[in-house]
Amino acid sequence: MAIYHFSVKNISRSDGRSAVACAAYRSAEKLTCDYYGKEQDYTRKIGVEHTQIYAPENTNINLLNRQKLWNSVEKVERRKDATLAREFEIAFPNELNAEQRKSMLDDLCKKLVEKHGVVVDACIHAPHQNSGSDERNYHAHIMFTTRSIDLETGEFSAKKFRDFNKEVGSKTVKNWRSYFADLTNLHLEKAGFDIRVDHRSNRARGLDLEATLHEGSKVTQLRRMNIDTEISLKNDAIKQRNLLSSMPDVDHEIIATSKLLQQLKFEQSKLQTQSRESAFDDILNTASSKLTEINETFDKITENVNENGSQKNIFDTLDSSISSLSKNELFSSLSDSINNQAEHERQAEHERQAEHERQAERERQAERERQAERERQAERERQAEHERQAEHEQTRNNNYTPDF
Repeated sequence: MAIYHFSVKNISRSDGRSAVACAAYRSAEKLTCDYYGKEQDYTRKIGVEHTQIYAPENTNINLLNRQKLWNSVEKVERRKDATLAREFEIAFPNELNAEQRKSMLDDLCKKLVEKHGVVVDACIHAPHQNSGSDERNYHAHIMFTTRSIDLETGEFSAKKFRDFNKEVGSKTVKNWRSYFADLTNLHLEKAGFDIRVDHRSNRARGLDLEATLHEGSKVTQLRRMNIDTEISLKNDAIKQRNLLSSMPDVDHEIIATSKLLQQLKFEQSKLQTQSRESAFDDILNTASSKLTEINETFDKITENVNENGSQKNIFDTLDSSISSLSKNELFSSLSDSINNQAEHERQAEHERQAEHERQAERERQAERERQAERERQAERERQAEHERQAEHEQTRNNNYTPDF
């Protein structure tokens, strides 16, 4: 199922951020920030599928180089609270392949250049599957300058364009969200898929659905580790209610089917028990039948005694009758049946015990893996915090001007 994600973010110096550092991270390159005098090396980062810079015609060729582009931005934006760049963060439909994703990115970035006359630095990221990321999470970071290119000089304009400012920014973002939804559907259609996305809210689409809570990166990471949190549990409940509301007939059928499966499993267990009981009943019925024959034989013997009064006839008749009943066959049959059933029960119990032990070992292994992942995540967070503190300290040192 195709998903829709389109967000707009600011990269501001007031937040302690650097356009050069952001570009280095998104492109997995090593860039040096002249403003802070710091080298940003992200060459060990994996998962960058494609990078490209887009610009209007006649743009100064130096601005097509990532290092020079963003250092030029840092230089021209002099305010301490300057907005250095803006960024579109988009998600690609999982149904598209690498070439189709690149084609979709080209259309979006060229439209951005055409509409606002800016320089665009775009990077497609593939999911980090080894770290537990969703394998469908192909997305792009599209950084673009806050100043248009002066087509006469090929340099940045003296004034910033105001399309994303507070006064009209909401309308601009709304229009881009709509355009991106249409663009996504166009490329899905080109790829031969019938599914479509919609950028509008549930309310705008006339759907009476609850909004889910924002989970954030930490909750998402815990969810991928099969660790529940209060937010994830609430969202699961909301999604279940929304599903019931939007597809009542289908959903009720699914729930009924699930309950039916549980009932069938219970009935199967009962039938297995009844089957074992039935086997013993067959054995007892056989024995009862044979005993009935023996009783009938002794009744005949009694009649013979009463008629002939001869003791010899009694034993002759008894011996003949017992032989005819094949008493050895009777007890042999009973013994074999009981032994076979007992062996079957022992084998079944052994298999159940072995499966129980295997399941317990799987659960222990899963818990060990979850614990190891929690420890790795904690180490990653400690490392990230250390890097943030170091970067903050470096920024403070760079901004410090002694009084003479």
